[in-house]
Amino acid sequence: MEWLLGIGGALLLGVVTNLVYDFAKFGGSRLGSRVPVPRVRRASLTAAARAHDVRADGLAPLITWSAARPLVPGTLVTAHRGRVERPHALDAAGWAEDVARQRAAGAAGRTAYISRLTVDHGEHGGARVCEVDIAESDYAECMATTRLGREDPAAARLLRAALDEGLTSFVAVAPPTMVSACVAVRDRLGLLLLRRSLAVNTFPAQWTVGINETMKYRDEPGAAEDFYGLVRRALEEELGLLPDDVGPAVITWLGWSEPASCYTLVATVRSRLDAAGIDRRREACHSTFEHDMAVWVPFTRRTVSELVEGGTCPDGSRRWSYLAPLVAWEAWRAAQQERA
Repeated sequence: MEWLLGIGGALLLGVVTNLVYDFAKFGGSRLGSRVPVPRVRRASLTAAARAHDVRADGLAPLITWSAARPLVPGTLVTAHRGRVERPHALDAAGWAEDVARQRAAGAAGRTAYISRLTVDHGEHGGARVCEVDIAESDYAECMATTRLGREDPAAARLLRAALDEGLTSFVAVAPPTMVSACVAVRDRLGLLLLRRSLAVNTFPAQWTVGINETMKYRDEPGAAEDFYGLVRRALEEELGLLPDDVGPAVITWLGWSEPASCYTLVATVRSRLDAAGIDRRREACHSTFEHDMAVWVPFTRRTVSELVEGGTCPDGSRRWSYLAPLVAWEAWRAAQQERA
């Protein structure tokens, strides 16, 4: 027995001696490579939240970006094409006649949509470019596209058939519509939820995760919007937040919304102001009338899972926007990317 203890003691002394030597000589860098470091698994949402399929909410994913393949301003190439005249999927569904009726009813205003979208699938980093052509539309065209997609079964089938052909084919035949940005807003600990007021024309009294804004077509020098410009304007008009008030926008999702018949973009920003500071800005901003209630909830696994699963709204109702599960999920995914 004594000889076993002697051998064990000698081995232990040798290991300790090597560790002390490595630390003294290499400053701990080699020590880190010799001693396994436990990998802490980032918290995931509940199984029910992970199983949620946004297609059931009428949302068709076209592109998703990750920490390994992020979208950043340097990989987004945007061209503005003005009016683009071409055949599209709703020509056979009476779209032009519906546009004329919308214009006669007073619908007006310049909007924008995606007329071409390509992603280079090359594996090297330099090939990770997203090329987007932005074309001009107007509000009457958006209203016609939305109404037909929502209320006309034949038109809805035409759009669904085009979606089933894939991203490139769909974008080539999508009708003039709009690009809507959903922007989740976080402070250090919380996530902002807003209730749409009764003054808005679309989805009144529904709860959203963050804010929503529609792209405008602008051709004045320096005023043209890309995805990031749209997010910046949304933050300023809806919450009074300026670029220095937030960190970089993390865009993680682009797809098609069937309920609104438009392109939908999801971004997340982390505010440098606390919740109280953001609330003060929001109450004095341009579009404060669009929301009648704002609530901050903890940005935790449990809370985000409940949002994705469609739990109770802060006012006790269940009047969630159909976009809320997607935006909550993408906010969580963007946060995980920060820690990757």
